[in-house]
Amino acid sequence: GETGIGKSTLMNTLFNTTFETEEASHYESAVRLRPRTYDLQESNVHLKLTIVDAVGFGDQINKDERQVSYRPIVEYIDTQFENYLQEELKIRRSLFNYHDTRIHVCLYFITPTGHSLKSLDLVTMKKLDSKVRGWRLWSLFLEVVNIIPIIAKADTISKSELHKFKIKIMSELVSNGVQIYQFPTDDEAVAEINSVMNV
Repeated sequence: GETGIGKSTLMNTLFNTTFETEEASHYESAVRLRPRTYDLQESNVHLKLTIVDAVGFGDQINKDERQVSYRPIVEYIDTQFENYLQEELKIRRSLFNYHDTRIHVCLYFITPTGHSLKSLDLVTMKKLDSKVRGWRLWSLFLEVVNIIPIIAKADTISKSELHKFKIKIMSELVSNGVQIYQFPTDDEAVAEINSVMNV
């Protein structure tokens, strides 16, 4: 998502902690990826979480194919999968203590315009989705990046506008062949809630 759309606030809220962040400028000349790894613990659950922030995403106007906002993100994802593959292919691999830096989920923040997706959003999600379905001939595994679209600052629009906007976004994603993460519905405890979220 773009600068100032609420990404840091959501992450702090999701994990009930304050992650270190530095103010991002709207005047970045290019997209810069900033990975940060945190060791979190709640009760006896230990989690090593890496958050990769795409600083400057969507802030540029440049439409040059070599400079587009999604390119550094897609290249970063490719590099992380390549690193993991190289570790997997070693004769003496040490995956037990290997720090897996692959991207497992992309929380994609959408500006609440109320109209439709921006072309940059649609193109970027299509590029990320192609990572989900794109087999490489030399790869032993499928590259998976689960996309979860989030309407940022949804509390700034009415419930009816939000509902219409969500339907419009889902329609655009479906008509453009972009697949997003589908929450599991096979567990009775969460089936009802998750099936509503999948719509």
